Amino acid sequence: MLRMEDKIRRLCLELLSKKDDEEVRPILVELREALHLHIERMRERFGAYPFLVERRIRNDSPPTNKQDPMNEQDKEDGPNETRPRDTGI
Repeated sequence: MLRMEDKIRRLCLELLSKKDDEEVRPILVELREALHLHIERMRERFGAYPFLVERRIRNDSPPTNKQDPMNEQDKEDGPNETRPRDTGI
């Protein structure tokens, strides 16, 4: 028996080769049934898929930023674009 994906692919190719609406209808019905069956099988497979369990402990405190560009004075006063910055000269 063909894999479901192969059957769906074959039906699509067959559908594209037909010109008459009377020839297309039975292929569409079979394609719709195959797609429905394939979706149901995928749902079953993913329903039993093992999900990862979160092992990290979440807390309410945000992580500290080691590379904080603001110096201690900026942290106290907040950012101020009009204040001259230390150029290190």
